[in-house]
Amino acid sequence: MIQMKFKKVIIATLLGGLTLFIWGGFSHLVLFIGTGFKPLPNEDKVMEVLKTNINEQGLYFFPGKDFKNSTKAQDAVFENKFRNGPVGMLIYRPIGGNPFAVSKLINQFLSNLLSVLIVVITVSSIYAGYWKRVIIISLLGLLTCTAVSSIYWNWYEFPTSFFVAQILDMFIGFFLAGLVICKVIPKPVIATNNI
Repeated sequence: MIQMKFKKVIIATLLGGLTLFIWGGFSHLVLFIGTGFKPLPNEDKVMEVLKTNINEQGLYFFPGKDFKNSTKAQDAVFENKFRNGPVGMLIYRPIGGNPFAVSKLINQFLSNLLSVLIVVITVSSIYAGYWKRVIIISLLGLLTCTAVSSIYWNWYEFPTSFFVAQILDMFIGFFLAGLVICKVIPKPVIATNNI
């Protein structure tokens, strides 16, 4: 019994993870491609300035500030610069690379598997019908996005179109994965005590 349940968990995780991975490819390369992104004006000139001034890969925030060790005077300068702009973030890597590197695809698939495994374990203990469990899984996908992406949208001002696309991407992806997962994982049986 336990071995059969473990086998179903593995199968549901693999099929659900594969569904989420395939959906993610479609949503990012076709449906929501480029949503929220703009080409960098004067790209060649800006890239030359970046190449000559930044040697280290990182996430840069400007105006810059040492958030852990700053004086009141430095805080005042930062606030003034922040209020007057420009303000932004830069994710930077000084060397190029393959946008579809195999390592990135593997990392994404493993991330999908881990997310789906958590969902499978959760839904396998919910006593509800097929469609109710699919909706619960869809809402869990929505939760994952709103918990993190809303921070990027609110505090770091990622474009609203990017934020909405992320929400739709996660909700639809987990809905599709939920369709598969709930076919493999049956509704739990309520145990009755025989006295």
